[in-house]
Amino acid sequence: HALEAGSNDLFTVLQARSDLGAGVISTGELHSPAARLQPAALGLDFYHLSENVHKARREIYGEDDESGKQWASRLLHVFKHDGYETAWKQLLEWRVGLCHGRPAADRLVSYVSERREMIKYPEFQSKGWQIGSGPTEATCKTLTARLKGSGMRWDADNAEALMGLEALTQSGQWDLYWRSQLRQTG
Repeated sequence: HALEAGSNDLFTVLQARSDLGAGVISTGELHSPAARLQPAALGLDFYHLSENVHKARREIYGEDDESGKQWASRLLHVFKHDGYETAWKQLLEWRVGLCHGRPAADRLVSYVSERREMIKYPEFQSKGWQIGSGPTEATCKTLTARLKGSGMRWDADNAEALMGLEALTQSGQWDLYWRSQLRQTG
């Protein structure tokens, strides 16, 4: 599992890519014993959910069908604002009513079902967390600039350490991190 550190305003975000898809998690959650990058502790990147909804839409309704676009937009809105349970019910009702395209619908239902614990968008947004990995991925690009100075060469361990320090600096978490480390040792 590749881990990349980044920031979003006051919250440092860790992006974790797993076999369940990309997700985002607050680094504050990393320090809790229950959250060791388990799928339940991750949030499914909203973009990845959207990609899968639109893939099913295109297979079932076609690329330009307006009713398919409206269906996808409504479903994503429900996931984002009302949460998993309400969206899940709508998804199942939609699936049962289909006359064609059931294999694509079944793939979407399976995708969503397997990620149930990761789809908590209203909860994440209420905490001020990002539901997409875009800001994290953008920050990852800026973090590497510190390593790419003229003539610089790094081995993997030292590059990783420097990137961690740079992430703390860019996220505004430097003082908080070091205070937490001093409490653990002292």
